[in-house]
Amino acid sequence: MRKTFKKLAAVALASAMTLSSSVMASAATMNVYVRKWTQTSSTNTYEGTVTPNPFGLNPVVKVTGVTSGMTYKKALQMAKDEGLSTTWNGNYLTSVGYGDILWENNGANHNVNKDAAGNTIGAIWKGDSWMWYTGDNLGYDVAKYPETTLGETLVPANLKDDDVFSMVLSYDHSEFAWGTPAKEDNQ
Repeated sequence: MRKTFKKLAAVALASAMTLSSSVMASAATMNVYVRKWTQTSSTNTYEGTVTPNPFGLNPVVKVTGVTSGMTYKKALQMAKDEGLSTTWNGNYLTSVGYGDILWENNGANHNVNKDAAGNTIGAIWKGDSWMWYTGDNLGYDVAKYPETTLGETLVPANLKDDDVFSMVLSYDHSEFAWGTPAKEDNQ
């Protein structure tokens, strides 16, 4: 009886171990590229160029342990272990730091024009913000950015341990005129 119980216990334990290893989530690697993009026209916010940045053309970090069902935000927060720090306002990325570099969202009106009563009647808004897209093409067209946040978008489904996928964080500088801006920058 004792031998039978030991055999059954061993079989049950082996079955439980096999089952638990087959239902464990697979973890993939996410390559994170960073680029800097500068708008070249104040009338067309989609016209611009990728500008040199200190990160070059290689991934800045490789985040391991990324699982299906995870958001890109969660995966980027895991990049802290690789030296990439991020700050957020809800689901929106507001800054990225790596080494001694910190790029933050910012913006302000320039060339502010006011009427006689002191009301602003025009300006040129200039600012920098974080955008993103999937893949590793650093020359991607900004007009095709996803219309969703990093906190709402899931990484690819059905990831396996040896899968590798990529994303690009794009630090974009934009400018646009509204109303009737002043002739000179008075900021």
